[in-house]
Amino acid sequence: MKGAIICVDDEWTILTTLGQQLKRHFGKDYDIELASSGAEALCLCAELTQESLEIPLVISDRWMEGIKGDALLIQLHKLYPRTLKIMLTGKADANSVGNVVNAAALYRYIPKPWDETDLILTVSEALRSFAREQQLAEQNALLKEINAKLESSLSLLLATLEATADGILVLDNSGKSIIFNQKCAEIWHLPASTSKSDSQKLVDFILAALIEADAASFKALLMQQNAQQRDLLRLKNGSIIEYYSHPQKLSGEIVGQVLTFRDVTREKQKQATIEYQALHDPLTNLPNRTLFDRQLSQAITYAAENSQMMAIMFLDLDRFKEVNDTLGHSVGDLLLKSVTQRLVACLREVDLIARWGGDEFGIILPEIRTQEDVIEIAQRLIKAMQLEFLLEGHCLNVTVSIGIALYPQDGLDGSTLLRSADTALYQVKKSGRNNYF
Repeated sequence: MKGAIICVDDEWTILTTLGQQLKRHFGKDYDIELASSGAEALCLCAELTQESLEIPLVISDRWMEGIKGDALLIQLHKLYPRTLKIMLTGKADANSVGNVVNAAALYRYIPKPWDETDLILTVSEALRSFAREQQLAEQNALLKEINAKLESSLSLLLATLEATADGILVLDNSGKSIIFNQKCAEIWHLPASTSKSDSQKLVDFILAALIEADAASFKALLMQQNAQQRDLLRLKNGSIIEYYSHPQKLSGEIVGQVLTFRDVTREKQKQATIEYQALHDPLTNLPNRTLFDRQLSQAITYAAENSQMMAIMFLDLDRFKEVNDTLGHSVGDLLLKSVTQRLVACLREVDLIARWGGDEFGIILPEIRTQEDVIEIAQRLIKAMQLEFLLEGHCLNVTVSIGIALYPQDGLDGSTLLRSADTALYQVKKSGRNNYF
């Protein structure tokens, strides 16, 4: 049965846009419900609950007629504490939303207008968080059931341990291993020769497999009788294991600790891949325009705080369209990749180059001492193109035009610097190309 994501905004255009974006990305797995007021949202939640539908997420505007977003999310938290809440707002800072963050356990607030990529990443993270919490709740229920029956039926406990999909490790009050299930042995790749009577070897094996920092923190956790914690463990081989620790009680007394393990390596790798693809150009693997804008904002802030110069460049391949038109897009793509390699080789480690679009690249040059430093880099970039490109039997001569903007001389914010660099690039094109300005 599908769960429902509820969107709330009293501006119909914004509401439908939000709904369409969510439906594109999540419509297969969730019903996307729209409410044009706080009152309508409350009624909708009540109806869905009566139909036994999960509501993992509510996304609400802050400033609405009638029930304001703050009050709505606080009320929804009282009624549906497991539902995650995201607030959209045109004006927000930590102080102004502090009340709703605490009272409604706000998951995140997103400034308006929002970036669709950022929105989808945030919603994906929220849905994964809800699913994890739901799974943990189910696991916790299972552990409570085990606690209740432990005194009367050890055989039932052992059967349950082996039946669960997660690895389970039970420790006594001193942190020594009492028992573990087969799934736990599989997750940690325990040697087959290790028997259940050698269960202490599992703890030693786990600690040896972890990176140093995680081994130290996990060892300390094992000595805490009442530890109730969820976190990730990083292995030396690159794997990532999620664990949940819970005190084991009999008749109200803590007698040990139960840990559950789940291998989340693929999940984390998939998440990292999605995030990487959202911020990088698929052809050149360079940062894309979205990441460039983020890094530019950070570079300007750093330069302002440290009273430093910085620069940005727009670099354009001269007459690149002729390559595509005469030799085809496959050669054009190879040329872009080869040009990228040469450009990257000319830059410093602190610099950032991004594919701005088409045959245009954006470059951020932080920590500049003088204007001559920028000119030297521009000359280096132009010189790097002088050697012919040999691609699929074709010898190509390529030149580049570069527009430069300096901070703070040409602008104090990203938009102004980008316009200045674009204007400078236009001047180079106008005056004959293969130069900088």
